[in-house]
Amino acid sequence: MRLENKVAIITGASRGIGFAIAEAFVREGAKVAVCGSRLSSAEKAVSILREKYPQAEMLPIGVNVNDTEEIKGMVSAVVDKWGRIDALVNNAGVTSTKSILEMTDEDFTSVIDINLVGPFKIIREVAKVMRDNGGGSIINTSSMVGSYGGKMQTAYSSSKFGINGLTKSCAKELGQYNIRVNAVAPGAVATDMAKEFTSDKMRQFLAMMTPLGRMAEPDELAGAYVYLASDEATFTTGTIVNVDGGIVM
Repeated sequence: MRLENKVAIITGASRGIGFAIAEAFVREGAKVAVCGSRLSSAEKAVSILREKYPQAEMLPIGVNVNDTEEIKGMVSAVVDKWGRIDALVNNAGVTSTKSILEMTDEDFTSVIDINLVGPFKIIREVAKVMRDNGGGSIINTSSMVGSYGGKMQTAYSSSKFGINGLTKSCAKELGQYNIRVNAVAPGAVATDMAKEFTSDKMRQFLAMMTPLGRMAEPDELAGAYVYLASDEATFTTGTIVNVDGGIVM
């Protein structure tokens, strides 16, 4: 198993891409802190996973990823249980589909706070543990719109451009501690959030624009995260891995 006995924190793990990542990490032998915005959603995800993987070591955690004290609590809970952190997946995120002409200050900053400020705060706290334990792997979730922007997605695309910058800057700064920092940039993925914020017509358009001719399923992205967290990627850092069916070339 590629992640045997590694300790991982995965945010936004209660559904969609995050849940698929959590399942892949568990399947590969990791001990996983399954984090959601509410403890109840994290517990539900763990319950579902435990039916398939009854021997897996998991810890459900509810955390506001923009609250420094809650983040510190999350990190302490994981260290108290397993003694270290080997991998962090910053996957929690929200989106917005408002015109910039209609977007309020709060609309914009709420997306930035969750998608960019949150990962910064989590990296800051987790990197301290990784530094003291000899290194680790941090993986952020970016997006195809972090490369070329998106109409009606000013806040979301700005946050993902920011994630790319955060990833590269942290890779340069934390490499001295053997901490690798990379990001995965999905394309069009058939998640509940995508269905909530896009029309059938838009999803058909995205599928048409993708060279593979369809949207991805969440579990088709998980392998990239497994690779970046594994010992197969010990010389990979500062990289944005596009898993988008070829839509960004």
